[in-house]
Amino acid sequence: MIKMVLSIFCLLTSTGLGMASDMAAGQLMFTIGVHVEPLGETAQGYRGGRGDYRDPALFQRHVQYLYALAGVVERHGGALVVQVQSPFTQVAADTGSLVLADLEARGHEIGLHFHEGAHLGPDPERLPPEEWCRVMREEIELIHAAGAEGPIRYWSGGNLYPGILEAARCAGLDIYGDWKDPRVQATAAETIGVVPWRPAGGPDPADMSHFAAHDPGGAVIYLPDGMIDPASFQEKRRIVREGGPGAWFSVLADYLGRSLAAALPDRVNIFHFTVHPGEFPLELIDSFLAEHVDPLVARGAVRWATFSQMADAFSAWEADHPGVEPRSGAPRAMGQGECRGYITFAVNVHDFVNVDESADTVLRLVDLFARYGVRGDFHLTGPQV
Repeated sequence: MIKMVLSIFCLLTSTGLGMASDMAAGQLMFTIGVHVEPLGETAQGYRGGRGDYRDPALFQRHVQYLYALAGVVERHGGALVVQVQSPFTQVAADTGSLVLADLEARGHEIGLHFHEGAHLGPDPERLPPEEWCRVMREEIELIHAAGAEGPIRYWSGGNLYPGILEAARCAGLDIYGDWKDPRVQATAAETIGVVPWRPAGGPDPADMSHFAAHDPGGAVIYLPDGMIDPASFQEKRRIVREGGPGAWFSVLADYLGRSLAAALPDRVNIFHFTVHPGEFPLELIDSFLAEHVDPLVARGAVRWATFSQMADAFSAWEADHPGVEPRSGAPRAMGQGECRGYITFAVNVHDFVNVDESADTVLRLVDLFARYGVRGDFHLTGPQV
């Protein structure tokens, strides 16, 4: 007996880079961000994460990782956005390290990674924007003292503070990204997408609608992460623990595919992800770029760009499209993209007795499929084989 099952299903635009690139004509601007955490006592006298950058071995290990990572990315034609804060910047300035100056000279962007608790103390949301501005400026000054000469435009951090946009504007920052709720390590569905916008108000995890609304006159441009899972940050450690670092980069490949599929031909589209010094083997990042990014760059589907370049491209798009809502028509959460229908025939052979007759039927099906350019799956019993 032979059963033939017709299967029809819809593959979301997340199912592969090759397919995704065929499904959307929009080009994706791409980079890798680096978060340098506040390890040790910061310039403001508070302690950050585990470890201490005043330990010369730790500091040098992370400096060498930054140099090596930059080399990997440069070999693929790209540039990083390295986001730093004290005490890393203090140690760099005190020891005369040229790491930030060197990276900047090689085309990488330097930004501010602002862990508010490490710079403003407990419950920083109680403080006025003016105090946030003062401390953010202090951190920016330390970045320059550590060797960076260009303007510091991008920051990440301050995600629970409704006044963060006001404070950032005061500090001279105009590009924001990497929003997540640090209490639950998850991002908001409203911030997911590939098209930048100018938030109409500061973030509020209880209601992100104001932040997600576009204000054409807003002073800050928000760069979304791309088409990621809202719980991706929350799941990252589990994924790495259970499947190893390569499992996380498989997830990133999926997000890249989703983001490319969501890219619109008449908009600025972006995708980026973040690593930390020493977090992932450099060979893994090199392999990811070679396998997933380089082919897309060669086809013109992806273009390397720093965050400032992305923001400037968005500003230019706004000037050319006055009054157009930037995210209109753009998918804003995973699963909202278009999907492509697929069909297959599953042929199940159950015969253990009438083997010859079943074999004849299988051959007729093979001929039929060949005639119409169709492929199917044939599942055979032992006697049939």
